[in-house]
Amino acid sequence: MSDATRIIDHAKSSIASFYQWMTEKVEPIAKSLYPLELSTWFKELDLIRALVERPDRIRIALIGTTGAGKSTFLNAVLGQEILPVGVMQPCTAFVTSVVHSKNSHYEVSVQFCTSEEWKKDLECLIATLQPGESDDNGTGIAESKRLIDASKKRIQAVYGIQIADGSELKTLTRELPQEAKRIFDANSIETKTFDNEKDMQIYLKKLIRGDSQLWPLIKEVRIAGPYKCLVGGLEFVDLPGLNDPNEARVEVTREYLRTAPFVWVIFPMVRGLTADIQKILHEEKLLRTLVLSGSYGSLSLIGTKADDVDTNMADQLGLPEDCEIKDIIRAYRKQTVNEARKQLEQMVRDLAVKTDDSGTLERMVEMARQVHVHATSASAYNRLNNIGRLRRDYGITENNQTGIPNILEYLSQISKIAGGQFNAETALNRLEQLAGEIAFFFRAKATTPTPDVDRAKEKIQAERESFGTEIWKIQQKSKGDLASFRKRFLEKLDPLFTQSVQGINRVTEAWGGIHWATLKAIVQRDGTFKSPSTGRSYDFNEELVEPLLGQLPVTWEKYFTDDIGGVTKEFALRITGAGKNFCEKVRLIIDLLFNKKDDSMEKQLEWFEDKVSLLVKTANDKILAAVRERRQELAATMPLIAKERMRPAYNDAKQEIGRGMKGRILEKLIATAHISAQPIYSTIQTDLLEGLKDLESNIDGMLRELARTAEEQAQTVAHNANIEIEDVPIDPVIDALLKSIDSIRNNIQPLERVKKEAP
Repeated sequence: MSDATRIIDHAKSSIASFYQWMTEKVEPIAKSLYPLELSTWFKELDLIRALVERPDRIRIALIGTTGAGKSTFLNAVLGQEILPVGVMQPCTAFVTSVVHSKNSHYEVSVQFCTSEEWKKDLECLIATLQPGESDDNGTGIAESKRLIDASKKRIQAVYGIQIADGSELKTLTRELPQEAKRIFDANSIETKTFDNEKDMQIYLKKLIRGDSQLWPLIKEVRIAGPYKCLVGGLEFVDLPGLNDPNEARVEVTREYLRTAPFVWVIFPMVRGLTADIQKILHEEKLLRTLVLSGSYGSLSLIGTKADDVDTNMADQLGLPEDCEIKDIIRAYRKQTVNEARKQLEQMVRDLAVKTDDSGTLERMVEMARQVHVHATSASAYNRLNNIGRLRRDYGITENNQTGIPNILEYLSQISKIAGGQFNAETALNRLEQLAGEIAFFFRAKATTPTPDVDRAKEKIQAERESFGTEIWKIQQKSKGDLASFRKRFLEKLDPLFTQSVQGINRVTEAWGGIHWATLKAIVQRDGTFKSPSTGRSYDFNEELVEPLLGQLPVTWEKYFTDDIGGVTKEFALRITGAGKNFCEKVRLIIDLLFNKKDDSMEKQLEWFEDKVSLLVKTANDKILAAVRERRQELAATMPLIAKERMRPAYNDAKQEIGRGMKGRILEKLIATAHISAQPIYSTIQTDLLEGLKDLESNIDGMLRELARTAEEQAQTVAHNANIEIEDVPIDPVIDALLKSIDSIRNNIQPLERVKKEAP
């Protein structure tokens, strides 16, 4: 059993015991006397339980070019040959997610597209087969042929017919084949269970190779099995290659890239860095997408095939000719890692424009320097561990030379900082805080106050009121700062909107160089298409807002991270400082009035400081999540606005066939683009204003709630302020309750011991 599993199980057990204790010991006493406090305690307990029971997964999205070795890499990390190697075809690629299951068997769930999605896809495929322009050069003929062949394969697979000249398309008006109809009627989900990984792999191989009639309908495949490296809520999501022509899968891929907290770019080191990393991060706009969505810090670069070297490389690496192959591999890896970071750093600098804030840009560049870069030799690792088909020996003799153990350690770290283990540890800390809160409450009820205690309470209450005033001032300053930063951000965007409208000409001019068959495929899919022949992505809707998006990354990052982040950071520091100042004054009051330290009160003040810190951290996490969600939403909405404005032109252009169609399509698209440019950017501007106001209001509400809660906790301290008085009788019922609290807290605390337990 892993550490993560033990800690999660311990947290669940502790919470269950706490519920039982609350029901049996606390509720009978507090139900009639302290109903409001009891309700608050149970609400907090429900929130704590939700932390360990929610099904949240930490997604790690993997993307790379065809031939990058993703499957081999994943098999090495998972410790089994799960994904077939070397059989993935561009036309049959689909999203594949892998999660941990406590069961010994394996489960594969296939999500198919809906009947409506297939209907739309089919319309696009049929349109591709309709007559078009005459190609007068070899390049054009090849492009048309590849698009037609890809469309035929998909139709032929589903309907079981051969398409020669297009006349067979008339049969497609008939009812769907029985197998496809069965899938659609079953809500597009099919799950199979396997006793071993070999049987599962055979099934997956059939899907990937296109042996199944249903492969064109597959959107996503989910695999669950006993994968130890994914314990704690981790999930691998293997995204299709960059030449996936299927629109439904493209949308799934985009959504994962926008929302996954971790993105790993897989590139083959043998092909050099520039081509693959440049293609994925620059040409596919992935780096910009990550910056705009607030996921830039989640990026990792994973080099594969680090062992595919030869002795001829020794000289260029500065090594003697007679050096061993392992020395060449080591030097090559080091060089690759350094070059990858330099390349990423330059790409970040390329995102900036002259008017961008230099401080924000340099911080982003520094983040690029800190990006995780790993050089791996998955084939060698698989050979050493007898995973899958054995390949030739590259000269690596130890696991630690393959780079895979470093990946496994990295996964463990991710789980600790963001996965189920992290949630469990947070839950245990909050449970301990709650136990302390209940203990302090009833301890104050257990003794009889004296006049000195009453005087102390009055002075402490005055400090509590002063604390409340201070945090109100802090909250008001934060509110004003948020409004000021929003105003400044929008003022900086104003000239960018004007420039962007003027930049539409440059966008539409480039459309004229697109092959007619590709242009037709683009309009059939409402402006978005990935060519199966060239692997190039087309997104007319994003291109229409490109004049804005191209100038936005650094300004966007400054506002959402530096400005908003600065406000919340300052708020956290000031409110935490105010809490500590309040505690120090309470300590001073007790010391001056009684010339002694009250151990009970000292513990309560420590509890209060910890409570405020926890509240601040929880609120900050919520704010960061809200900011990221809104960033993603606003960035993703911009191309959608353009799409809606262009939809009439797309629908009109879809009807064009035959000679001269390219010119007619371009005429309609370009005319609509120019007419729509100003409305598109006006709508974007309005949406940004409304979205940022909503975000500001949301953050302000969370800060106000934090301030209110902190003040309530300070009120608890003031209310419970007491001095231990010897020989004062304690109510036996409360005395018994206090002793039971000590017992339940002892059950929560031994977390370090849990971590050290043997499996």
